[in-house]
Amino acid sequence: MTPVGAIGLLLLAAAPLTAQQPALGRAFELERQGSFTAAAQAYEAFLASHPADPAALLGLERALVPLGRSAELITAARAATAADSTVTAAYGVLVRTWVGQGQLDSARAATARWVRLTPGAEPPYRELVGAELARGEWAGAATDIAAARQRLRQPDALAPEAAQVAVAQRDWSGAVPEWLTAIRQLPGLRFGALAAFAPAPPAARAAILGALTRAASPEGRRLAGMLQARWGDPVGGFRMLVTALPSENVQAVERLNQFVEELETGTVTPAARRATGMALEATAVRLTGAAAARARGLAAQAYADGGDREAAQRMVASTAAGVRDAPDAVVAQIGLLADDGKPDEAARRLAGARGSLTADEALALTRRIAWAWARLGQLARAEQALSADSTVEGLAVSGRIAILQGHVKDAVDRLRAAGPYTGTREEAAGRASLLALLQRIEPDTLPALGAAMLKLEQADTAGAVGDYLRAATQLTSAKGGAELRLVAGRLELARGRTAEAERLLRAADDVAAPATAPAAELELGRLLIALSRRDEAVATLEHMIVTYATSALVPQARRALDEARGAIPKT
Repeated sequence: MTPVGAIGLLLLAAAPLTAQQPALGRAFELERQGSFTAAAQAYEAFLASHPADPAALLGLERALVPLGRSAELITAARAATAADSTVTAAYGVLVRTWVGQGQLDSARAATARWVRLTPGAEPPYRELVGAELARGEWAGAATDIAAARQRLRQPDALAPEAAQVAVAQRDWSGAVPEWLTAIRQLPGLRFGALAAFAPAPPAARAAILGALTRAASPEGRRLAGMLQARWGDPVGGFRMLVTALPSENVQAVERLNQFVEELETGTVTPAARRATGMALEATAVRLTGAAAARARGLAAQAYADGGDREAAQRMVASTAAGVRDAPDAVVAQIGLLADDGKPDEAARRLAGARGSLTADEALALTRRIAWAWARLGQLARAEQALSADSTVEGLAVSGRIAILQGHVKDAVDRLRAAGPYTGTREEAAGRASLLALLQRIEPDTLPALGAAMLKLEQADTAGAVGDYLRAATQLTSAKGGAELRLVAGRLELARGRTAEAERLLRAADDVAAPATAPAAELELGRLLIALSRRDEAVATLEHMIVTYATSALVPQARRALDEARGAIPKT
């Protein structure tokens, strides 16, 4: 037993001990108050007349260890075994103390004496190995685990400890069977296994997943699914998990809920939201009534967030008629209408459903409807819809609407107030990039920029390019003009208009805009590589690296330069 475990046992026994033995009770109270020196003295005084008392001995250990005086425990523990050789707590103290002192041979000798008292039991070996793990004695722990298995004639003994040793030694293939054995013995350890494997280097992950899926254990495939999701393939992770769900619905739903929780604690990406939708849909199949409707409603939202409109519509349509007005189903339906460019219908549906929604749900839907109106060009209506929304999320949306109206200063103020942590990581990154651009622009209003961004929202790329260039002519290069030409160049590049893209990238490469020029040169260098104009690409990238040596883009430029020179394959 570890010192922490011993504390738990003493807490359970403290009340009767205090009543029966006032001296021991006072020692415990001093320890509880953090007066470790006084507590140690009280425990030692009690042990002088009761040397084999396990509660006093464990109390002394807890008092001396924080004081850095654990070596003194050897004398007390030996006195305990001399008074009563059957006091197993004393052997635990000896084992932990000897390991803490780096005296592994002495710790093993104490363990052997303990084993003779309890032949065939794991606790003596577990105490020894646990102390070694706490000290980072991986090799010693591995040796003692092997010895314990041989003496106990149990090849799966100390599986949790063996699993920890394998992971610490980066023996990933060896860790898989040990963790699966440990989970079989103690199902709650599946979370420990997930945490242990999660930091595995990318080079080892395929082997880990392969070993888990090949194991003759559904738990292996479940763990593989969780890890696959954590390692960036949430949809593949779900597909793995679902092949190994328990047949009993309650247990299957529990595993699916754990998978959803895993996705929600990680980076929120469209793929993660789609996988969440898949897991919630699978959950709904195993539920009935309102619970199933709620799961389908949540699945619809997740699918919609992940860009799978067809699946989202399917979830909404599959909601049973008797529970069609369940709040989650309503939220999904209204959100889909807004995202599909039907804000008027969504607003009518929201007006009739407000009584069944929370305030936060109603606000979130209002923001989606407002943005849908904005994308249709109904900007005044969109702004009016958000007039009562003072949340940071509301400010983030109203800031985007303000720039569509061409109100640069208002957009900057609102986006700053919204802060960098609102919404998903992708939304926050896009907002930060927009804010960085707007802060360079001096005029308070720039209608051409708003028109460009609105057309881009409406998928009119050609029109957006024209408006970006029109806005750029109203600005100096240093105050946003170069940045807008760079944006236009990237859009032309995305359209496959390489000649126009090259012209705009060269126009954006202006020394008057030192924050924009290196990005323009890097983009231009990549374009020249794609056009097989490698000599020009080399010259462009070399110039960028030398001229803008402190730019954060230099590492990318160096890689592109190596590609231009043929040192690495084209990507």
